[in-house]
Amino acid sequence: MRIKVIVSVFILFVVLCIQNVSVAQNPTYALTAKNFDRTAPDSLTFEVYDLHTNAGAVPVYQYALGQYFFNFNTNIANGGTLTYRILDSGLPENLRPRNPQVNGSVLRLAVNTTPGPGNGYNISSTGNGTLIVKMSLKTSASSLSANEPLNLAWINPPTPGFVTKLFAYVNNVSTDITTSGTHNIIISVNQISTVVPEKYEIYQNYPNPFNPSTKIKFDLPNTAEVKLTVFDISGRELSVLYNGKLQAGSYEYKWEASSYASGVYFYRINAGQYSRTMKMMLIK
Repeated sequence: MRIKVIVSVFILFVVLCIQNVSVAQNPTYALTAKNFDRTAPDSLTFEVYDLHTNAGAVPVYQYALGQYFFNFNTNIANGGTLTYRILDSGLPENLRPRNPQVNGSVLRLAVNTTPGPGNGYNISSTGNGTLIVKMSLKTSASSLSANEPLNLAWINPPTPGFVTKLFAYVNNVSTDITTSGTHNIIISVNQISTVVPEKYEIYQNYPNPFNPSTKIKFDLPNTAEVKLTVFDISGRELSVLYNGKLQAGSYEYKWEASSYASGVYFYRINAGQYSRTMKMMLIK
């Protein structure tokens, strides 16, 4: 009788364990490349963030592995040879992606070493999330092309070959949580010319009226701290499009307004001592 009880208890334990595993929920995330900045005529930098997006349901997203692959426009090299390297990361050294390479039109970051269950890194669920890497892309030419966009794009499953993938520890098991629909590219400001303008200037957005996106162009005769902001008709700040240092040159911002209602909006630039506000109209 005692043996039967022990066997029954053991079977119940196994069943409960199986149920716990089967109902375990994966963490969800938003993976974003952003903060693109032409830091010098021959180089640009950008950052990749991973944000834990279902912390209410899954309190911990324990990062296990990650590899990051992009397509890009090779003409940006302006005839030179490109160098791709890691500048910074919010991850521990052993969890950082490795071996940055330029392979044709692909930027590659290989997977980190396996830390083992319980040794992953808890991804942040606030702000931008956790900084995975800050990258530099530099040409051996005197400058990057002023006329060619970077055109960075994630390489995601089910594309054959090497693709962007993320793994987390779920019930102490390294689990593929890749959801390519949450991989974003936010190119906040695109430098369209390195020719030094004569004066500070911001131009009328084009097209205007627009639906759902428009471009805002501005000139900087000097390196400056730049803040580009959008307001509604009541003067309420809706979005800070860019806030940071930019080198002298001409820039363009593409504002996506698909989540906003039709109406009149204002955009303002503050750069050094220069400040100007312009009106634009969204019509859906």
